Order: sequence, then C-alpha cells, then structure tokens
Amino acid sequence: MRILLLEDEESIRGFVRINLKRNEMEVTEAETGEAALALAETEGPFDIALLDVMLPTISGFEVCEQLRKQYPGMGIIMLTAKSQEEDKIYGLELGADDYVQKPFSPGELIARIKSLYRRMKSEPAVPVPSEAGMTNGGGGNTSVEQNETPAHVHASDAAAFTAITATTASTSVGLEIRIPPFVLSVPERKLWKEDREIILTPTEWTLVRLLMEREGASVSRDHILSEVWGRYYVGDLKVVDVNIRRIRQKIETNPSEPSFIETVWGFGYRWKRGVRQ
Repeated sequence: MRILLLEDEESIRGFVRINLKRNEMEVTEAETGEAALALAETEGPFDIALLDVMLPTISGFEVCEQLRKQYPGMGIIMLTAKSQEEDKIYGLELGADDYVQKPFSPGELIARIKSLYRRMKSEPAVPVPSEAGMTNGGGGNTSVEQNETPAHVHASDAAAFTAITATTASTSVGLEIRIPPFVLSVPERKLWKEDREIILTPTEWTLVRLLMEREGASVSRDHILSEVWGRYYVGDLKVVDVNIRRIRQKIETNPSEPSFIETVWGFGYRWKRGVRQ
C-alpha cells in the first residue's frame, strides 16, 4: 500500500511514518501542500493520502479538493486538530473519505487506513433477504449477475444466496447490478447512468453499491456506517449524510428533490424502487 503523507510538523510526521512502515506501508512524505500535489503527479499513483489540515501555505482542505478532482480513485484521510463539527463536514464535502482527530493513537490511524483500503479493494457483498438495520420494501427489479457464491458466504447463507442469484445469473464475468438508468460494475468498480460514467470516490462507490444491492429496502445510518466504514468506526453519523449529499450531486437531476436515493426520516436511506428517468 502506497501512502502520501502531508504533515508540516516533523515530530508528528516521523511518528506516523514509523507506524506506517511497521505495518508494511510505503510512505512518501511532504511538508507543504504544494509539495504533496507535486509528489502526487510525479511519484504516484498513491493508494491513500493522509493530509494535515493546518499548513503554512495552502491548507489540507485545498490539497484534498485538488487531489479529489485529479485522482478520484485515491483514498483521502484528513488529519486534523480541529474539533469543530463544520471543519469535519467541510473536509468530507470536499471529497475526503474519513478524518482522524489529533491526538490519535497509532492503532486508530492504522485501523482507519486499513478500513478505507478494504473499501477500495472490497470483495462482492452478499445479497441477503433480511438484515439488522434494514426494513424490506418488498420484491425489487435489481438484476444481480454472479458466477458463483463468494467464498466468504457462511454456510447458513449459501442457500439464500443461491436462491437470489439463480434466476438472474448470466454468462458475464463478475458481478453487475442493473437498475435502469444505472449499471454498477463490481469488477471495474464503476457506475454508469445511461451511457455516462459517474465518477465516484471509493467510499461513495461502496455506499452506492450497498443501497443498490438492497433496492427498496430502508437501510439505517448505523448499518451504513458499519458496512461502509467498518463496525469499529468511531465517528459521527454525519459522515453518512455528507456522502449521500455528495452522491446526490452526481447522480440526481435535481439533488434537492432526489429521485433515486430517498431519505427515510429518523432512520436512514433507501434506493427507490421502480424509478426510471
């Protein structure tokens, strides 16, 4: 795993570097935002960028925004000493996948990095008929195509998985979810709306996939947080809302009146069934 580390304080940078290398991560360091952007261009590609917010010249927020525009598939984690809610939300809205507040423990930082990396390289999820944190909206028209039951499916779930996929299996390789006008490809980790590719961050893609796999079912914020960020994630539920807002900006004709991702007030979100545009 290749990490781009942006931190202007040598003591903190050294502390982070040592712990990343202990976990067999390759680290490239930058002291300024300008240097980080230059390294991203000349030394990349990087899997994940760790960005300090408070910097002497351009801020970590500005670096985050530019990296997200240039490298949509890169994971981004903000390192911030700021505890204000608006600062966390601002970073997420600019495209960060996660944030870690200083002071942090090595274990917390490594766990966040590994969790993000798993989302970026995630295996196909298992469609299940019912699950904690979800309410079933009835039968849907989601098309799931897969050649075989994933290895990580428990024996008790295998029969349900087979029943779900048996009627929709095709000769295509890998897995696709088709909910017109959308097609989501798991092998390519891409989403298309009609013939146009929707550029998503790794976290956005994982969240969209979660909702599309459960078309018509209401999924709680807690369940989304556990499935997308990991069950041991320690953070604010608002990270879910911010990512939903970003996704709506990309897929909806009118994000303020969403047609595809519906808010279930006081609970979570649902990918609407039967919507066509």
